[in-house]
Amino acid sequence: MRNEPSTIFQFGFDSTQGTDPSVLVGISADMLAQPWLTQAALVLPVAVKTAAQTMVLYLTETGDKQAISVDDIHQGQIGDCYLLSSIGEITLNSPAFIQNMIHANSNGTETVTLYTASNGRLPGFGTTAFRAISEVVTNVFPANSVNNGATQDVVGNQKEIWVQVLEKAFATLNGGYGAIQNGGYPTLAMEELTGKAATTVSPASMTLSQLQADVTNKDLITMDTSQASSTYNLVGGHCYMFDSIIGSGTSAMAHLLNPWGMDQPKDIPIAQLSKAFVQVDVGHYA
Repeated sequence: MRNEPSTIFQFGFDSTQGTDPSVLVGISADMLAQPWLTQAALVLPVAVKTAAQTMVLYLTETGDKQAISVDDIHQGQIGDCYLLSSIGEITLNSPAFIQNMIHANSNGTETVTLYTASNGRLPGFGTTAFRAISEVVTNVFPANSVNNGATQDVVGNQKEIWVQVLEKAFATLNGGYGAIQNGGYPTLAMEELTGKAATTVSPASMTLSQLQADVTNKDLITMDTSQASSTYNLVGGHCYMFDSIIGSGTSAMAHLLNPWGMDQPKDIPIAQLSKAFVQVDVGHYA
């Protein structure tokens, strides 16, 4: 059994948000400095204009091995890296799980399966029992949502929207985009997406053998920063997806992915994880 770390960090766009025992990650100062991001864009609920495009759930783009790919994720100007990294982890481990979450309706909407605690409330820290619920999503998305770029997830005149659909369903369950835009908790996002309990791990206790066991079990693994690191090209206050282990033994490194879809981090020695991250989140989908 994993133990919760004795010291818990909380941070994000609103560092005073919440008092629960887990890391809250969201918009970092570095992200706010991006030229394509303004604070006004964080709260502007303008529908995406797709007059010249047809929205479809899935597309296989150039370079994709399959239609549902982690490369489909490009975080917008909403501070929900914790959610998109959790979605990315499911995508890396089981694209079929993603497809089973989303049901296309005949009226052009989608019904998405998410999870609450068994009492019908949102999962909290320590929740162990869950129940499935359905959220119906219409294909109108804020201009600051995931994949809002004109050429992101586009083939010809078609735009792939499965990530936008999941983001909107999650936002709806949690009370709207405003409720998810200022950072959040990766473990709770994993639980709402999968209906399985997730936990946190101290990076100092994440040994190579433990990480290898998690990989074998196809666990969902995200890693959270507090401070930026130029050494590993890490953004502060950000949640990253774990992709794979590179190398072996004392030279083993963790290969991570950025939910921005750009500015990817450098591979990080397993022995240095505690110097780069404040928390590791581990979830399950099966």
